[in-house]
Formats: sequence, C-alpha cells, structure tokens
Amino acid sequence: MKKDIPALTRLLLPVQSFDLFKNALPLVELVSKTRGSELERVDLLHVVGGSFLTSHLHNIDFRAGHVVSSELMQRLRDQHFKEFVTPMLSHVQELLEKSGVALQAKVRVEDGDPVKKIGAICGSEEYSSLIISRGKASGEGFFAGSVVSGILHRQISATVYVIGEDGFSPGRSPAARVMIGLDGSPASLRAVHEAALILSSAESGVEEVSLVHVLDPACLYDEEGVDCRKASESGYGHLQEAEEILVRNGLDKGKIDSTILFGKPGETVVAHARSFAATMCYVGRSNRSKIAEVFLGSVSGDVIQRCREKTVVLVM
Repeated sequence: MKKDIPALTRLLLPVQSFDLFKNALPLVELVSKTRGSELERVDLLHVVGGSFLTSHLHNIDFRAGHVVSSELMQRLRDQHFKEFVTPMLSHVQELLEKSGVALQAKVRVEDGDPVKKIGAICGSEEYSSLIISRGKASGEGFFAGSVVSGILHRQISATVYVIGEDGFSPGRSPAARVMIGLDGSPASLRAVHEAALILSSAESGVEEVSLVHVLDPACLYDEEGVDCRKASESGYGHLQEAEEILVRNGLDKGKIDSTILFGKPGETVVAHARSFAATMCYVGRSNRSKIAEVFLGSVSGDVIQRCREKTVVLVM
C-alpha cells in the first residue's frame, strides 16, 4: 500500500549523462521553488551497468582464447569512473548549486541493471517523485528509452516524470502549457492536485491549462443516446471538479480550457497534446503493477510512446 508521502518532496533523479540531466534541470528548479523548505531530498543516482565495457571489448580477440579477468574488469571500471562518472557527476552537482535548488543533492553510484536498481531504490526508500530524462531515439537516447520503458512496467508508487527528449525551451516555464487528462478516477484527481502545486508556483509563466476528458464514440450508437448523455454529464462533472481545484490553488480561471473530445482515448489525447502544444502532460495511473494500463486503458502508453518530445507525468 502506498504511504502518504507529500507530493514533490523526495526526488530521485537517475543521471546517465550530463546533457540528459540538463533537460530535467528546469523542472527540478520549479519543484524546488514550489516546495521550498518542504523539499526533503534530492538524490542523484548513477547506475553502472556493463555497457561501459563495450568500447574496450572491441579490442579483445575472443577467438584467440582471450578471457576478461576480474582484475581487468575492475581496472576498466576504475578507468570508467575516472574518465566519465566522476567528472560527469561533479558537473551535475555544480550545475545544481548554480541553479539555486534549495537543497544540496546527495550523490550515489550503484552497480547493476539500471531498471532493477532504479525501481528497487525508488520503492524501498519511498520517494515521492522519480524524474527521468529520455534522449533521442538513438545513441544515449536508446539507453534512456529502454530504461524508461523498463521503469514504466515495474511496481513504482512514486509519481514518474518522463522528461521529453527535447527538454524545455530556454526562458519558458516547464508549466507554460499543461494538459491534464481526466477520467474521474482517484488517480486522475491526484494528478490535478499535483499539477496544481506546480502551476501555483509557476505563476505568470503559465500560459494555458487544458483539461481534457475523452468519450468513447461507442456511446453514440445507443438508440436513445442515454449512455452518451450520462457519459457527457459525468465528463463535465470531472472537468468542473478539476477546474475548481486549480482555481482554489490560485490559478487564474481565464487560463483554463475544459474540453470533452470523442474518439479512441489514446489517439485522441495524443493528438490533443500536440495541437495544444503541451509542455507537460499529466495522466493518472491506477495500477501500480502495470503503468502502461492506466487512464482510459492505454492513454499513458500512447502518450509516452508517441509524444516523445513532451514531458509526461504519471500520477498514481
């Protein structure tokens, strides 16, 4: 059972490269501003897998019977730390200090499979938020993408922030254009509350917030239209409740647009996120063992896979 950990108070940031971390920095700064003294932890995690051996193994002729000894493995690992890990994490810490993040980040390095390590640490140490960047669909982006995919299929109770592959636009708030998907579930309402925290801190940086509820077009085939009317009324109720939450938290009502759309939920939400030019997309998730099966079935999976440029937030 998920413990009641206040949102945005305990952050875990897996760090694979300096450039990918820079993509997440604007959000970390905004979270720090949002929580202030209530921010309890900011932990940087780098997991050393076996991938660092790849470039070295190319120079070994296994056909000649060469075997990689444990001594050589340790030497290669030490070299990897000296040339890559230590300088990278040092630069990341310097960047955080210059950014004005309220809390000094703790750095930890682990050996093992990145997906398993991140999932285990995030769960056992009760983080409120996992913030992970993904890059382009090749190079380091392939690694980040595979880790994101693996994480999203594990039992993680924390809110997962998947930073879009393009990061955020310089000089513009990450919360400039926020889309929130609603289906009336407790998870989607928690997504509204978490978004409200961020939006209240972003203040004038908020341009517009889009609340969206998707109706399955199957209801249109009901002869009397009863099912469709009920679904529409329920949808409007969800939108109104969400709007009231945002306004109570200080958001200008004039910046909120509430919309009911008809179509296949996943495709419709993805299309709306793009046409709205969302900088962040909030989606509730109700099944902690299968994050891909959440809001209206497969919406989060579609948004994660087809809106790689967007920052997607999955709230349980």
